[in-house]
Amino acid sequence: MAEAKRVPEENQDKNLEMEGFENFFEGEAATTEGATTHGDTFINQQMEKLLDRLSELITLSVDQRMETSKVANQLIDNQRQLIATQQILIKLMERSIELTRHVTSIEERLPGVFELPRIVESLRHRVAQLEGIETT
Repeated sequence: MAEAKRVPEENQDKNLEMEGFENFFEGEAATTEGATTHGDTFINQQMEKLLDRLSELITLSVDQRMETSKVANQLIDNQRQLIATQQILIKLMERSIELTRHVTSIEERLPGVFELPRIVESLRHRVAQLEGIETT
């Protein structure tokens, strides 16, 4: 088996003693404070924009719901009017059927009515014959 490479202890001490290491992070701290302030401002601006956009979306959503409600109410009114119109149409059709039956019964009696003048003339001649009256 191969043994892992071991770093001698004296090399480890040298690696830990890096000169200027603390200075490197101290310089970053100053830069970080400015960056954080700028980042906070940027985040606040983004938050304001997002809140504005959210309020616009909420307003739009409410407006759409109101419009949907208006359309739904109009649809309900239209359906009621349609039902009322259909009921009127049904009554008119029933009345039309009754009138058609009445006209049909009158038409069935018409041949008899058209025969009345001939029947009356025939009866007049017959009465005249029976009473002995001459007709010219």
